Amino acid sequence: MKLKSIITTLIMLLCVAFTASAAEISSKNTDEILETNGVYTIVITGNSVIGRDGPAGYDTGVRFYKGQKLTCYGMDGSWYKVKYGNGVRWVSSSYARPVQQAQQAPTSYVVITGNSVIGRKSPAGADSGVRFNKGQRVPYLGYSGSWLKVNYKGRILWVSDSYAYIQ
Repeated sequence: MKLKSIITTLIMLLCVAFTASAAEISSKNTDEILETNGVYTIVITGNSVIGRDGPAGYDTGVRFYKGQKLTCYGMDGSWYKVKYGNGVRWVSSSYARPVQQAQQAPTSYVVITGNSVIGRKSPAGADSGVRFNKGQRVPYLGYSGSWLKVNYKGRILWVSDSYAYIQ
């Protein structure tokens, strides 16, 4: 009888731990996603695509349809975070793609002055894996403090103004 009680307690503890982990995964820091990826438009490419409550989350009953355009606040893995009413839903990138915006020629560029300068995902944020070389020019988009916002092959990255200047 005592063994049955111990097993029941262990199962309950595992259920609580799993539930807490799932809640943590579905409540990722969306402010970071907003800041690093920016806002853009996606178009639904699938039929009756499910709007979920988080990346790989639960079906919310919301459906998006082929050709429908949505405001996207960024990505988490292969999931788009999209505007829905006053809230958000998540859509798999298997059933949507970014809309190509008309590109205007940049009016200013950032010129890199250092060697192997790190492109960051946000001001003073995580390393994006992109390295800029001395003399390289990239379109300038803005700034935050001492960080320059640039467009590198369609990606929004940040470079320290200690290693670059605006031209």
